[in-house]
Amino acid sequence: MAFQIRGVVEGFYGKPWTMDIRREVIQYLGDHGFNTYIYAPKDDELHRKRWREQYDENFFKEFSILVQEAESRGISIVFAVSPGLNIAYSSNSDVNTMVEKLMRLADAGVRSFGLFYDDIPETLIYEKDRNTFSSLSSAQAYFTNSVFKSINEKLKTLSRFMICPTQYCGREATEYMKTLGRELDRSISILWTGPDVCSNVLSADNAELAENAFQRKILLWDNYPVNDASMVPELHVGPYEGRDPNIVNHAEGIVLNPMIQPLASKIAIFSASEFLLDPYHYDSDSSWRRAISEIAPGCEEEMIHFCEYNLRSPIHTTHSERLTGLTSNLSKLLSKNRWPEVYEILLGEATKISESEKALNERLPADLIREIEPWIFEFSLWGDALTKTTGILAMRNLMFSSSVSYEELSETTKLCREIEISLCKLVKTETLTGGILFREIVQEILVRTKGYLKLIIS
Repeated sequence: MAFQIRGVVEGFYGKPWTMDIRREVIQYLGDHGFNTYIYAPKDDELHRKRWREQYDENFFKEFSILVQEAESRGISIVFAVSPGLNIAYSSNSDVNTMVEKLMRLADAGVRSFGLFYDDIPETLIYEKDRNTFSSLSSAQAYFTNSVFKSINEKLKTLSRFMICPTQYCGREATEYMKTLGRELDRSISILWTGPDVCSNVLSADNAELAENAFQRKILLWDNYPVNDASMVPELHVGPYEGRDPNIVNHAEGIVLNPMIQPLASKIAIFSASEFLLDPYHYDSDSSWRRAISEIAPGCEEEMIHFCEYNLRSPIHTTHSERLTGLTSNLSKLLSKNRWPEVYEILLGEATKISESEKALNERLPADLIREIEPWIFEFSLWGDALTKTTGILAMRNLMFSSSVSYEELSETTKLCREIEISLCKLVKTETLTGGILFREIVQEILVRTKGYLKLIIS
């Protein structure tokens, strides 16, 4: 049983995609069984802050071409406006302004629209609204219904209308949700992100709660693999998982919010496509590997290794099982002073990182490298730090030897300084590849070595 709506919402904070990127993404969506793309970039000022203003003629021209290309690939484009920061819900003028704005997009071929009230204060800001409506949800239902009715009458060929409510996530049915569900036209879809803004798990119970409150099947806005706000340093390239297949009984569909990096987002989008088309037979790990094979032909294993270091996200709260097991084992070995084993493990991982980084830079498509270069760079820094750390470990036997030379001690001291520089470089990066996986291990080896050097040199 496939989900009726399978899509992507360009709904992140940050620099919006270009039309060229949107065309590429829409082509990818069409090739992988999706049927919906929602235009809603938060930092398009005419979408949100200056929503009353019209786009220029060049935008309409380009968007019209985008709509045509999307239709040729079986993709329906939804154009959303986010007026909630300064809207007057009771204002006929604002209703008319919104209708005019959307009808202009209809002239460009758009047949599906959305009003997004997310990430705004949960209060009515104008006195007339406070005197007219009993609640924010009543005000939003009135305004949305008014716009929807007018568009439906004017256009005749309206395909879909949707809203994102102000309370778009949660673990209980609120009065806001119940009122909105009761007063909003039943043919209007309501977006919902699950128990949290970025939900670790989406269960059938989560979806059913929202379905009952809103009195209709919900449209799940899944905030994965998005990496805006505090997640900007992260690259979310893990598999699509933690979604209950039984959601299909309570949701008309799922739309993913991708990263600012469109090409890297294809890993999650690919995996999600297989879930959305066949949720009951979906295997997240095999799907993830197929996604990586498609995006990184000729260096699949190296890309998997790199992705292991970039798994952390709201739906992946830990690193890969391999890496967590490896670092846990290293910590135990260090506590028992089993230095030769520590050396062998670190050398193996350092070599693997170096080889993977080289292969990625040589074989990945240039556009993808440009997107993920900061994370590849940090990845290489960890390879360098681990390599230098193994150098210290290789010198340990010499350091404890009665015949150790001043030159050998000086070389170890030099390596210590180089590791300190490597750690400083890692701190200065604006990415989080690997998090703190090896930081404590490297630091412990460094500090213990420096302590012993100080003892024998003095």
